[in-house]
Amino acid sequence: MSRTTEALMNLVIFPLPIYLLPGGITRLRIFEQRYIKMVKQAVTGDGFVISQFAKEDENQCCRWGSHVTVVDFQNGDDGLLYIDVKCDAIVNIGETYRDEDNLLRAPITLSQHWPGQPNSANSQLLADELSKFFDDNPNYASLYPQPEFDSPVWVCSRWLELIPINFDNKCCFIEPDSFSKAMSFLATVIIEHHEEKTDL
Repeated sequence: MSRTTEALMNLVIFPLPIYLLPGGITRLRIFEQRYIKMVKQAVTGDGFVISQFAKEDENQCCRWGSHVTVVDFQNGDDGLLYIDVKCDAIVNIGETYRDEDNLLRAPITLSQHWPGQPNSANSQLLADELSKFFDDNPNYASLYPQPEFDSPVWVCSRWLELIPINFDNKCCFIEPDSFSKAMSFLATVIIEHHEEKTDL
């Protein structure tokens, strides 16, 4: 991403139980006035951060979050605002506080995630399975007009976002050296499931 660490030092934290890695896109429904204001500021500023509330205190959040920017927006038939946001980076979150609009804010710093990875037999199979998932789920696929099925990092990231396991169990995959662990995990869950279907 092009922004400097200094430019991202203090941002709104949107508390949501959404796991989003770099390159990931999700659609949000916005209805509270304070969050509508957040979106307006995000469009002209430096985005915002999605992070889960800390279990012990709703004025605190996880130590990390997904820095996102707004890539599309529309008014729904229900009159509410819908926005598509894309994760640019994983960020570390400092001490949180409430601003004058009762929005949660915190100083943040950029965190490195996975570097580029070469293709392998497993990553190709994961890409093939993800392509099939896109074909079967056009609403989800519409979020990604230019999918990167040739990128092992992009493919693994999308699978980790999609797979229905506990949020806390996914947190280990935000570490910059966790790609091999993620690939091993996905090979067990996705590839072995594919092989079981093939054997039937």
